[in-house]
Amino acid sequence: MTLRTTCVGSWPIPFGLRPELKRYYSGDLSDADAGPLLTRAARISMDEMIACGVDQIMGGEVWGPDFVHHVPPRLKGLETIQRRDTSKGYGGIGRYRIIGDVSAPEGTGHALGFRREREIEPRLDKGAVPSPLTMTLGMENDPRLEEQLPNYVTIVKDEIDAMVEAGADEVQLDAPAEATSLVNGRLAAAELLDALIAPFGDVGDVTRTIHFCLGDISRRPGTDVQNLSSLMPLLQMLDGFVDRVHVECSHAGQWADRHLFSEIPDSIEIIAGIADVKQEPQPVSALKERIELLLEIVSEDRLLLSTSCGCGRVPHDEAIRLVRNLVKAARNE
Repeated sequence: MTLRTTCVGSWPIPFGLRPELKRYYSGDLSDADAGPLLTRAARISMDEMIACGVDQIMGGEVWGPDFVHHVPPRLKGLETIQRRDTSKGYGGIGRYRIIGDVSAPEGTGHALGFRREREIEPRLDKGAVPSPLTMTLGMENDPRLEEQLPNYVTIVKDEIDAMVEAGADEVQLDAPAEATSLVNGRLAAAELLDALIAPFGDVGDVTRTIHFCLGDISRRPGTDVQNLSSLMPLLQMLDGFVDRVHVECSHAGQWADRHLFSEIPDSIEIIAGIADVKQEPQPVSALKERIELLLEIVSEDRLLLSTSCGCGRVPHDEAIRLVRNLVKAARNE
């Protein structure tokens, strides 16, 4: 038995290129000026994923290793209240005020990165971009948020359309904001559905995937409430709108709810995020045990395996060992 394996998105940036990459992250280099550097970094990251043996690689997000936090400075219509400070964990999230119609005249960087990576690696067929609600991180209580959410939908859809045009066969929406809103009871599934699925409109024959996790800053989740039961109403509403859901199930409360995978509509494939990026790499034997338990609930043809979140915050050697162990477990080696 061999199960399919896939990646989430981010990968540790190449250590040897870190000083140069930091110049880009700080804004000292433009997208164009940093192009050759980002291409070199992506080549290293993708080669490492390929060497791990994972069936479906991603580009590594070397152009944005801090997940969604690089996006607000690229947007028009926002004013910075508190600059992002990576040294302060969740307390260092950037804070912004909406002061006009939000737009992304130069894009968010996601499609640009995918296009660059696709040009050097034909195996790359999957891109990712944060969901519209996730892009509003740092302005959750802004009085104009509801008014401007359709503009965020447009921004995300433009990124998806550009990825598809560049050759993406699968596009993943990263949706930690939706997942944490559900488990914390801040929003209901019906309130989240329309904006979440809207960017997938008219994408054509493309695999539509949504990744649900509870966030990861400094290898810590964004909430102490961790379960799958809160997600189920939304997952069931996605029937006919998405093809795959990538569900983080590495926290104890999530894993305890794994039986609920049986209630996910049959039309949707399940990517189980069993390899925990917030802990030391789990041994192959432990991952095999989890796979066996999942196969009691989900048929082999509907099940894929992955890490719980992206590996971008995992120490380099640990990320390689984590994914390599997952691949070995998926292949029953």
